[in-house]
Amino acid sequence: MQSFWKSHFLTLCLVAFDLVAFSLIWIGSWHIRHGLDAYFPRPIDAIGTYRGALGFLLPTWLFVLALFRQYSHRDRISSLNEAENIFKSGLVLLLATFAMAHITKDRWDPGRAVIGISIAGQLVYLYVSRTTLKMIKEHLRQKGLGLTRTAIIGAGETGKQVARRILTHPEIGYNLVGFIDKQADQLGDKVDDVPVIGDGKDLVNLLLRYRIEEVFLAIPGLSQNKTFDMIVKCENAGVRFKIVKDDLLQVITDRVKIDEIGDFPVILLREGRLTPVALLTKRMLDLAATLLFTLMSAPLFALISILIRIDSPGPAIFAHARVGKDGKVFRLFKFRTMSSEANPYSQAPVDQGDMRITRFGRFLRKTSLDELPQFWNVLRGDMSIVGPRPEMPFIVEQYEPWQRRRLDVPQGITGLWQIAGRKHLPLHYNLEYDFYYIRNWSLWLDLAILLRTIPAVIFGKGAF
Repeated sequence: MQSFWKSHFLTLCLVAFDLVAFSLIWIGSWHIRHGLDAYFPRPIDAIGTYRGALGFLLPTWLFVLALFRQYSHRDRISSLNEAENIFKSGLVLLLATFAMAHITKDRWDPGRAVIGISIAGQLVYLYVSRTTLKMIKEHLRQKGLGLTRTAIIGAGETGKQVARRILTHPEIGYNLVGFIDKQADQLGDKVDDVPVIGDGKDLVNLLLRYRIEEVFLAIPGLSQNKTFDMIVKCENAGVRFKIVKDDLLQVITDRVKIDEIGDFPVILLREGRLTPVALLTKRMLDLAATLLFTLMSAPLFALISILIRIDSPGPAIFAHARVGKDGKVFRLFKFRTMSSEANPYSQAPVDQGDMRITRFGRFLRKTSLDELPQFWNVLRGDMSIVGPRPEMPFIVEQYEPWQRRRLDVPQGITGLWQIAGRKHLPLHYNLEYDFYYIRNWSLWLDLAILLRTIPAVIFGKGAF
């Protein structure tokens, strides 16, 4: 409990300040609008109405700020990133406020002028408060307070450059603990006056022993598998991970943020796990879309079930063991496309000529209609609409540590690799797309995948 308060004290203080500031801005906006009554067709409603509206607006505003990571205790080094995030927050705050005002208009119905003035005030407050907070942190760091314990993997020329930038820019807030290098025995106790703390063979325990909070990977040209493996090991130790002058990791770093240590660029990978707010947002989208789709497609479900039974003997629905979020095994439902005598856990068909596939089953697989019952899995909470494809248990057992990270999010009906080429893509490329999705998730990414799934299904891209 003590560690919880220590790590979340600043966040709780920030939430409290935001609650007070947003309340004052909202009430102040009413007074501004009230003072301009002469310029409007009708006078504004009594202030009690607007005070009552705070009961539903404040939670909405805090949710939006949390969604845009305004309460993350991990600083963005780039001011441009912070300004961009505040602007996005303001836009969504405006849309969310109008939406909530419309939903509750029979009771409160706050005026558009007050909403507009308050959102403008909130934007100014967010920029001033976050900028001030950053300046206070930098001042404290220059005095040696609140520093982040960090280590550099790789004591070569790139690692030395990173070390020099860290040591010459104390305002960034790093306490450089030392280098981690596989040739630690040959390097001696120090490199450029920076301690060498280990060779990284047991990386997790090494990071825990030295209480490292953030790691810089400074080994250009390191293989993709080894990089992924290091990322997972660092996250297992609760350590943040940044890459310095790497190969951009092919697909997974297409949308990463570029920060800098002084004038030295580093690649900042996003979190490997979805936050509680992100998971809640994703679940709300799943439920809304699934309920709407199920109501609209109920006749289609019934028709397909009848045609399957007419085409071949056996049940219309096929249940299969799959591995979901956090390694939980669940029963995945599909419309049956193969004969009922086929081994459910044998190798999946690789072409339309597979004799196990029924006549109607070929049509279902080509159009992806066999996937429709998985919306029941979504309603049950086994899956999400968008996410990595759930695999069979025996395949998951063969995963390397970094590959198991695809289980950190709900598994999905559709995803990046399905729309990028679906079954034409080799397994290891699928995993890379899943890894990218997990580290770059956003509501907009889910919506974009859903939109691109429609033409992929219509044209049968990669399906059989």
